[in-house]
Amino acid sequence: MYLSFQLIATVILLGIQFYFYRLISGALQHSKSSRWRKAVQIVFAVMSILLIPLLFFRSALYQMPGWLVGYVAFPFYIWHFTSFFLFLLMMVRMLVWMPGVLAKKLLHRIPRSHAVIEKITRHPKFERFDSTRRRFMRYAGTAMAAATLSASVYGAFRRNEYEITAMEVPIRELPDEFLNMTITLISDIHSSIFMTKEEMKRYAGVVNDLQSELVVVDGDFVNSMVEEVYPFAEAFSELRAPMGVYGVLGNHDYYTGDVETVAKEVNRCGIRLLRNAASPITKGKSSLLLLGVDDVGSGLAAAREIDSAMEDAPTGIPRILLCHRPYFFRQAAERNIDLVLSGHTHGGQIVFMKTASGIIAPARMASPYVAGMYTRGSSQMYVSRGIGTVAIPVRINCPPEVTKFTLVRA
Repeated sequence: MYLSFQLIATVILLGIQFYFYRLISGALQHSKSSRWRKAVQIVFAVMSILLIPLLFFRSALYQMPGWLVGYVAFPFYIWHFTSFFLFLLMMVRMLVWMPGVLAKKLLHRIPRSHAVIEKITRHPKFERFDSTRRRFMRYAGTAMAAATLSASVYGAFRRNEYEITAMEVPIRELPDEFLNMTITLISDIHSSIFMTKEEMKRYAGVVNDLQSELVVVDGDFVNSMVEEVYPFAEAFSELRAPMGVYGVLGNHDYYTGDVETVAKEVNRCGIRLLRNAASPITKGKSSLLLLGVDDVGSGLAAAREIDSAMEDAPTGIPRILLCHRPYFFRQAAERNIDLVLSGHTHGGQIVFMKTASGIIAPARMASPYVAGMYTRGSSQMYVSRGIGTVAIPVRINCPPEVTKFTLVRA
């Protein structure tokens, strides 16, 4: 599946590069200077050729020095993201204008309306208007490309400027011993060339400085390669919490094709993975139940794994579930889970706009749960923005997040 994805992505990206190359070459066709045309040819050739090693030989590129990441990998990803986003905008514009274009073609087929259209289009005022419109569209397109590129560069430089979110979470029938208990959530690390061991150590230090009693890591320890788990394990072996450090696996941990090696190294570094299992957290004479499920792909599988985790677990105590994807909140609420802690969405990673009712981001197409707290009946779910990035090393209007919860009685 991953190879198929790589092949499809390569064909799409090369097609987009060819489209923009033809577009820009056509615009420069009557340019007096041949330097611009040669520069365009070189840039598009380099960015297209780099697709092969950066998409198909990423394991070897993982060893590249930091300066090469900065001067080659970052510009590559930003260039292709900008091209892809602009292509989507142009397709949207084409769809919006399509009814008008079809109507014009239809009217041209009617002799009487064809004559009227010809008369209008040949009028000097219309010709001046059409010339102004074309010039405006050309400038607007250039401005949009510059804005998209600038936003991508800005998002790449600020992708690790994290925020600490602190909030109280009311829990039903919370025992006195757990009043004001603190839990720190960190998610979606995505160890890779864009999340180095040094950066992960910094985040581990941030979590330790919050001095929470319990720490949970909500999956996607790596990006897509087994090799990425070793720098993760070295960095996050420094995590400490009096009541323990727990975690669950995410979908990208499975994308490695060797999830058992990832799980073994995560466990060895001191993060206890809950794989469809439960662990009572005891304080004094009271307990709460911490549950964890592996990454699942359907609501039916989620329900089955939550039931498996709760099997033989004590009842009548508060339940906190670690589930990487937030898609299965309904299944958790039906089982009276008090609090679900999720990640996966990166808070959208690229957010176009924030409104009173939520955010406008591509991630909304995949899930209604993107970032923050949600409620369903008496159950609550918090979706972390995570700290890493996926697909492109860019965050726009969506900073990384480390979250500290304080439990209070509902």
